[in-house]
Amino acid sequence: MRIAISGHSGCGNTTVTRAVGHELDLDVVNYTFRNLAEDLGLSFEDIQEASLNDPLYDYLTDLMLIRAGSRENVVIGTRLAGWIFDADLRIWLEAPVEARAERIFAREGGSVGDVLAKTIVRDRENRQRYLELYGIDIDDRIGFDVTINTSRLNAEHVAGLAVAAATWAQHHETDGTSRHAQRIRAIISHELGLDETAFITSEPDIKTVYERARRT
Repeated sequence: MRIAISGHSGCGNTTVTRAVGHELDLDVVNYTFRNLAEDLGLSFEDIQEASLNDPLYDYLTDLMLIRAGSRENVVIGTRLAGWIFDADLRIWLEAPVEARAERIFAREGGSVGDVLAKTIVRDRENRQRYLELYGIDIDDRIGFDVTINTSRLNAEHVAGLAVAAATWAQHHETDGTSRHAQRIRAIISHELGLDETAFITSEPDIKTVYERARRT
């Protein structure tokens, strides 16, 4: 079974994804720029700064996520998970921006007002980013099977609802095809100089892909 869990920052994506994976005995994937930095032998700060003007790092990260999504028995929790690969169940985690900002503040500190302002800006920038990269509007949730409002629920309750939805999906035929996946693969293939097999195998490895892309 393949499960995709998406949501804006502060919705509890990582925590819920881990809980669902543990409960259903699925591989848990939450591949981010931090993981990419480790795989490439670069600093997270350098990748984060470079990504502001170069989409290469988004393409590399999404390549790794699509590879993970080609496996069986996996739950992937990232902002684009619900769009970039075919999944048996797609879950969107929702919460008002004020609730999300409070969670981010509790986790990272700072000022609640500053965190709220930054969260609003981040939401707007992320939406624009994915529109430009892939023509995806993350405010358009067509194709998601379940939306869970996490603002009044703890992680255990949200995970319980997600597991219940997954149990239902296991016993009912669902159309897991993403209407965006093929277009996204085509864009990444073109930009990274890859063929289709690169999305279902671990070869070439991500460092080789990166080095080839940097030379072109």
